[in-house]
Amino acid sequence: MILSRSSIEVLNDLIENRLSIMSIGDQDDLREKIALKRALTELQQDTLQAGILSQFSDIPRRGRRRKIASSESF
Repeated sequence: MILSRSSIEVLNDLIENRLSIMSIGDQDDLREKIALKRALTELQQDTLQAGILSQFSDIPRRGRRRKIASSESF
């Protein structure tokens, strides 16, 4: 699933806010905190990968595909 950079940032903020106000009262709260931390690390990894692939974000997604000069040479 591909999320936009702004969506990832919003999700990061929401998870960080939830973790900052969360208090652990029982095992269910601890499980939720661990799941939120795991989700946060996954989102941060996706953000890093998006930085590597940012050069492809300029390609338009609607209409006909652009011809790329390097693919015409075969």
